[in-house]
Amino acid sequence: MPDHISFEELYRKAITFPGPNAAMAGLSVALETIEDELAHAGEQARVRLRARHQREIAYLHPEDREDDEYALKVTVEQVLPRVFRGGFILMLWSVFEVAVKRMAEYACRERNLPSLASSFKHGNFLDAVDRAYTKNLGVVAFPDSLVREKLDLLRHVRNALIHHNGSVAALPESLGAQNAAGYAALGLQTYTDLHDEFFVPHAAYLTENFAVVENYLALLSERVYASVHPVPAKDTET
Repeated sequence: MPDHISFEELYRKAITFPGPNAAMAGLSVALETIEDELAHAGEQARVRLRARHQREIAYLHPEDREDDEYALKVTVEQVLPRVFRGGFILMLWSVFEVAVKRMAEYACRERNLPSLASSFKHGNFLDAVDRAYTKNLGVVAFPDSLVREKLDLLRHVRNALIHHNGSVAALPESLGAQNAAGYAALGLQTYTDLHDEFFVPHAAYLTENFAVVENYLALLSERVYASVHPVPAKDTET
């Protein structure tokens, strides 16, 4: 590595090249606060219920109180975590997709190649990434098969959340998790309501998958940048 990096090289790498750092930094801040916000939302729900029960104390039936307490338990343990943590998973996958596509388009422009935008529109996104990068750009998309497996699980979880409201039935049988213990090992807590069995990601699942995506994008961006700019830019003499 050279002792001196030119201003032009720093500018090109940090500003011109559409790397994932800025978007991942924003998600990192969200990840650090999400559990605090989740706990706060749960406590606010408890405060509101206690206040309503206090107002209705003269005529509140014990069975109604029990129903309210159960509804609160469902809200705090299932609904709010699914909204907060599930929403983070959706954003994490969105950042992943956008970063991958932007870097591919940058490589195409810089190397005067046809756009690959249409290749990402159909089918398994990870297969599309493999074709676009490995076949078309000559940049190995998934040098580590284990990382691809982890990304594929994240893809399935994201799809089940956004298209099936987190239904367990939407997860593929190939995951091998046939019971609550099996899903817990994957970082997913399962619940059952009147109509369906659904899952909620654990807090650790968010942290682990954020790290998977962050590390993958960082390494991919290095390979893409090196393929497009094998020679560092030099400052223009004035």
